[in-house]
Amino acid sequence: MLVSEDRLLLRQLSHGSRDALRRIYEKYRGEVFTVAVSLLGNRDLAEDCLQDVFVRLAESPDQIRVVSNLKAYLASCTVNRARDQARREVKRVGCPVEELDCRVVASNPLNGLVHDEQAAVLVDALGRLPYEQREVFVLHAQAGLAFREIARIQEAPLRTVHSRYRYAIEKLRELLNKRMGS
Repeated sequence: MLVSEDRLLLRQLSHGSRDALRRIYEKYRGEVFTVAVSLLGNRDLAEDCLQDVFVRLAESPDQIRVVSNLKAYLASCTVNRARDQARREVKRVGCPVEELDCRVVASNPLNGLVHDEQAAVLVDALGRLPYEQREVFVLHAQAGLAFREIARIQEAPLRTVHSRYRYAIEKLRELLNKRMGS
């Protein structure tokens, strides 16, 4: 179900309210960027993706078809834009740790260094997943979408989405254990 605040913002946006667009952007830009950088592995491409998602939202508010919630709709738009960009990229690109929207704040510098190293290892491992698995993992673990919503976005059966997630977890576990020397 669409949150009433989001419903109101979308209605205002469809009537040309720039303030509504600004509020939607402020509310969801972090999540859209995190999904984009996790899928694309490159800050510049992720920023382009973020901009494209919100420009398209501003250009055609009457064409918005939000099924369940605005967050899922924006995640779906981000995935589609990231897929387009990924198809154009021939090589796999890495994402430096400082480019991540990390939500953990270190209590001291040593903890920050440990966290940065762990984040770098995780980003590298994510980049080694097949794209469909990475997409499911990012949408579920980072964007917080339900598997049913991810299945709709990927236009895949729910069982396939569950399998992709399970394979992503297994592959990440394997890569991380190998990296940590276990």
